[in-house]
Amino acid sequence: MPGKPAVFFACILALSFVPAIHARPNSTAAYKSAESIAMSGDVDGAIAAFRKTLAINPHYALAHYGLGKACLYREGMLKEAILHLEESVDLDKGLARGYFYLGIACMLAKRYGQSLNAFREAYKLDRDLVEALYNMSVVYDLTKQSNNAFKAYERYLLEKNKRDSDILF
Repeated sequence: MPGKPAVFFACILALSFVPAIHARPNSTAAYKSAESIAMSGDVDGAIAAFRKTLAINPHYALAHYGLGKACLYREGMLKEAILHLEESVDLDKGLARGYFYLGIACMLAKRYGQSLNAFREAYKLDRDLVEALYNMSVVYDLTKQSNNAFKAYERYLLEKNKRDSDILF
């Protein structure tokens, strides 16, 4: 009669050939699918797909980012957009595009201080996001801070011209 270790290894070996009946869903694959749906222009389908991704992994920063961004395209979903974009940057402090779209959402919600902070963080994390400087100038203009609006716009033009000239070489 075989010993206990032999039986144990025989069971492990047998289990390795049994196909997984309930394979665990892959949140990265679900996110990629949702992203493709969003890129095709199907915002409602993308929202549903990003929600499914979050059902698989509620701590997936990119899924919160995608859902938040998609919600920006639907009237009446601004609060949800802000909620998910805030969650995306809470989960991934280095997600520059999450901060950028959080800035957009907060600007639309007239939460100007939060909007400026988000645009500043986006630009700090990714110097190629010069559009954050432009949006900062818009927020300053909306809040009647002409001098700051002018400075931010001037910096935007300077950085944009630098970026555009770098493309040539």
